[in-house]
Amino acid sequence: MKNILILTALAALLSACASVQGPTGHASSKSPQATLPFGEVEESCAAKGKALGQLIEKNGKWKLYDTRPGAVGPRNFFVTGFKDGCARKVTGAVALFGDLGLYELMHYGGGGGELRGTTDAAYASLRGCGKGPCSESKLKRLSRSTAFLSVYPTPGSRQSLEMLMHNRKLVAAAIK
Repeated sequence: MKNILILTALAALLSACASVQGPTGHASSKSPQATLPFGEVEESCAAKGKALGQLIEKNGKWKLYDTRPGAVGPRNFFVTGFKDGCARKVTGAVALFGDLGLYELMHYGGGGGELRGTTDAAYASLRGCGKGPCSESKLKRLSRSTAFLSVYPTPGSRQSLEMLMHNRKLVAAAIK
């Protein structure tokens, strides 16, 4: 009888654990609160107002929102500024806009960094500056319509999701 009680309790515990969401689970992927697996980008038209979280950064027409500012673990970030009016949701521990000038220097400047991935190829096709770095005036014009967003799964991670946005559209996304 004692073994049956233990097995019944164990079965109940396992059943309860199976229904608990982990950090990358998503009960309803269209829910603004549900997290996504790292590297996924989701159109989230339902996320409006407080559901977006706190505005933490602006880059031209783009705005970045954090659903739990100051938290250390993975959570949802929302980016707004798209033509369709829908936010894009990503999950990570850290998210920030990149600087086009720094990107240009790293990839087209003196050292000529390696271009790899779909975001690098997409940026190369839209920048219109040839093989060398863009002039300051061209870079200024480009930065009004173009932004990179990097999302990291954990603080200090070397891996990131890189999103390239141009003319109020998501042009490319890649894990680097």
